[in-house]
Formats: sequence, C-alpha cells, structure tokens
Amino acid sequence: MVELISLLFNMLILGLIVHWILSFIKSTQYSQIEKVRSFLDKIYDPLLDLIKDKIKPVIKMQDGRHLDFSSMILLVIFALARKLIYFVF
Repeated sequence: MVELISLLFNMLILGLIVHWILSFIKSTQYSQIEKVRSFLDKIYDPLLDLIKDKIKPVIKMQDGRHLDFSSMILLVIFALARKLIYFVF
C-alpha cells in the first residue's frame, strides 16, 4: 500500500516538473504540447492557485509575466507528504 501511495506522489512530482517546463514553451492551440499542457493545467492549476493566493509573485519580468515560487512550494509539499507517508506507515 505504501509503495502505491509513493508511486502516486512520484507521478504527481514528475507531472508538476513537466507542467513547470511546459509553461516556458510557447505553442500553438492545436499542437501536442498544448494538449498536454491543458491536461496538466486541469490537475495542477487549482493547487497552484491556492498557493498563489497566499504568496504573491516575487519578481516582475520585463515582458509582463511574474516569477513566482508556487510550483517549487507545491513540489516541496508533495515531497514532504511522501516522506510523511513513509514515516506513518
């Protein structure tokens, strides 16, 4: 059971890393990258929005975008939750 939960957290961590990388790639509406990005957005954006509500972006970039650490914070939360599962079980 612990191995299954650990696998789930590993998949969440890997998906979050892919989501973060794809956020830097510009794509067209019909590309495969956009399909993957929209799928991952449905999973991770609600969680990231909760963090973004509490912690505001750190740096405003020249092109108008903001640099925030919400993905890194969520990654740490997933890693800590995975460690907690090992500790509890």
